Amino acid sequence: MTAAQAAYALGHDESELDRLTSQSRFLGDLTEHLLGLAGLRPGMRVVDVGCGAGDVTFLAARMVGADGFVTGIDHSAEAIERARDRAAQAGLRNVAFRVGDAADVATEPKVDAIVGRLVLMYAPDPAELLRRLSESVVPGGLLVFQEMDMGGAFVTPEAPLFELTVERTFETFRRVGAGWRTGLHLHGIFRAAGLPAPKMIQAARVEAGPDSPVYAQLTGVVRALLPHMEATGVATGEEVDIDTLADRLRSEGTALDTTVVWPPLIGAWTSVG
Repeated sequence: MTAAQAAYALGHDESELDRLTSQSRFLGDLTEHLLGLAGLRPGMRVVDVGCGAGDVTFLAARMVGADGFVTGIDHSAEAIERARDRAAQAGLRNVAFRVGDAADVATEPKVDAIVGRLVLMYAPDPAELLRRLSESVVPGGLLVFQEMDMGGAFVTPEAPLFELTVERTFETFRRVGAGWRTGLHLHGIFRAAGLPAPKMIQAARVEAGPDSPVYAQLTGVVRALLPHMEATGVATGEEVDIDTLADRLRSEGTALDTTVVWPPLIGAWTSVG
């Protein structure tokens, strides 16, 4: 499977869109912090590429306010339909959503910022994608992207089931062609796109205790990846036992009193010349 196909690895059915919304609640404050540091402010016109069910779009919309506007773009019609429904239910007037490919974004007039979270990891050529996106930003406008460094996750003390599950997850991403450590490469990606060197910051959720959402989060990712996990020979459904996985992870974490560092998000931003 190529990197271009990796974008479809998790699918876009109702359960996956629910998972994305849950993940966005889990990671939302880290993304909001990045957007604030990068300089999103009231009145800006923004595009959110790879918007999924709209969570980053909604974050940006709160930051640009009623005088600003955010357009979310995603190749999945199912995701865009979900995002539009959510926006209508919330009564938001400063957002819009459309189906489209991130690589084909063209805005006229140009916008003040283009943002994206967990988008470049699925691009066959992330530098070329950024270069093309930069053409749709006004001089002095912003490109802001946030990507994972999956290799930065860890748990202490050692927790065999958790570590095995994480390794199976990351190995599956590797085998389907996704950039599982794209966050670490953001500086080079921006420079290869002909952009000024970005400012960068890393942030991560740190979780502990039986009530932590981390067990459900990891199980949700595994459930979405399971067909590819089996197809690529990483693990069988019987080995994973998905229906009991969250409970087993929680039991292990509680018994060992573990602390989990979720894969860090690395954010990078720069101004377009």
